[in-house]
Formats: sequence, structure tokens, C-alpha cells
Amino acid sequence: MRMRLSLVTALLFIFCLPALSQGVRPGNVYRVTVTSRYVLEDGELTSQFYAINQEIYDSLGRLHTEVDYDWETHYPNNYRWHFFDSLLLVRTEHYINEQLDRRVVFKYDEDSLVTEEVHYRLSGSDTLLNKRLIYFYDRNGRVVRTDALNSGGRRLYRARYSYDHRGTETRRRVRGRRGDHEDNIARLDRESEYDSLEMLASETVRLRMSDRSRDQYTRKYRYDEQQNIIGLIELDDKGNQVMRIEYAWQPQRNRLQRIIYFDEKDNIEKYIAKRYEIYRTSDRRQRVIDY
Repeated sequence: MRMRLSLVTALLFIFCLPALSQGVRPGNVYRVTVTSRYVLEDGELTSQFYAINQEIYDSLGRLHTEVDYDWETHYPNNYRWHFFDSLLLVRTEHYINEQLDRRVVFKYDEDSLVTEEVHYRLSGSDTLLNKRLIYFYDRNGRVVRTDALNSGGRRLYRARYSYDHRGTETRRRVRGRRGDHEDNIARLDRESEYDSLEMLASETVRLRMSDRSRDQYTRKYRYDEQQNIIGLIELDDKGNQVMRIEYAWQPQRNRLQRIIYFDEKDNIEKYIAKRYEIYRTSDRRQRVIDY
């Protein structure tokens, strides 16, 4: 008996056809990192918490699924699927409110550096080319220029980057008014200071955004003996505290365990905790909390 496809199934089948040659999405779940946020009442920490993010890895360590949970409804509205060719990420699909919103395809050179990002947007049951980002590198493998082109090959903008001896971005200039840079920064200037171990001790950043607004902040950092960041304080251009962040690490595994955010008056704003899980069987029935 001949099977008939429904209209919805047929559209989904046609829509997915071009993606089949662009890598595969790993199917097995081996490691899961769960990020949770604790509930605060009157500025005090409670024992109640909800997941806000999950990162799902396969047995090869490839991050194939990211899930974001809405803080108000605790529902996983938004997620990202990653597709690979061996260990190289070749495609990411972004879902907003459980609907495919956009697709990004990555191309590489012989040194496994990303040379091009091709951005598609959803239009009905089809995807349309939105823009292409072309990357250029220096001899140290650092991005020194990106060109954004529209579907017709016309340049939307060009961004140029400079770095210091530690590879920290010190300068960015974005030219072109036909589109905004991915983070909406039109101009960036950074002055950095390093400690005796060449760890970033402080930085002052001056920004001009694509909407012509300006911002300036200074951040100071603290580290533990393993060179993990354990503290960050952000100051405005007058030297007043804007926020402070504390980080706690698992002493044996040296993995991030907690992130605590404070406001300008040192009141707790957010308390974030991470849990690491292992699924040793394909049916996912045997979960081990990997402390």
C-alpha cells in the first residue's frame, strides 16, 4: 500500500533536505551540564531553584544541544541544535519559542579556522540567505577583519580588530551603515593590565554602539592558585561599583560550581549553580551526578 505524506510532513521533509549534507547532529547523550538559578525572597537566598539552561554532550564531547528555560514559566522555549562533521561544528539551528528562527552554516580552511558564516532566516517553509560573514586572520590565527555581505554580495559592514601581546582585543572599528555588527558595537577601545603571571588584572573598555550611544566601564579580576577567575568587580567611569561577581570552583575537578551576582550595593541579584551529570547507557536510565 502506498503511503501518503501529510502537507505538514511533506513541507518539513522538503525543508530539511538541503541540510542533510551539512553535517550530522549527534544522537547520544553522555554528559549534561545543568545550570540552575535560585529563588530570592526579599534579597535573601532560598532553597528553591529552577533550571535555566542545559548543555547536552555526546560521548565524543560534542555539544549538540543547548536548551534555555524561561525564568517565569520554567518552560524550555528556546534551544539550539549543533551539527558536526567529525569534531568540526558545521551548522547551528536556532529555535525561538519552539520554532526554527535561523540557521548558521560554518565553513573552514585547512587549519580548521572558520572562514565563513552563512546566515539563513526562516520564510514560510523555506530558508532564505540573510547574510554572509567572511573572516580574515593574522599569522597567529586571530581574526583581524570580518566582512558582512547581503544575499546579493553587497557589503553591509566591515569590522577590523587589533590585539595586544596576550591576544586580548584592544581595538575594533566597524564601518558601514547597512547592517549592525553582531553585538551592535561600532567602536571599541580597551586598555588592559596584567599581573606577574600575565593574567588579566584589570581592563577599561570604552564603547560606541551602532545607535551612537556610548558606554565606559572598568573591570578588575581576581584568581585562585589554579588561575581560575574567582572575582570580578565592574566600575563605572566615576569609579562607582556597578556590579560584582563571585565564582566558586570544585576543588577536586576544578570545574565551575557557582556564580553569584551582586548589585552596586552588594545585594545578591542572582545565584547560579551548575550540576554535571553522566548518562552511561543509551536508554538514559542510569544517571550519575558527577561531583
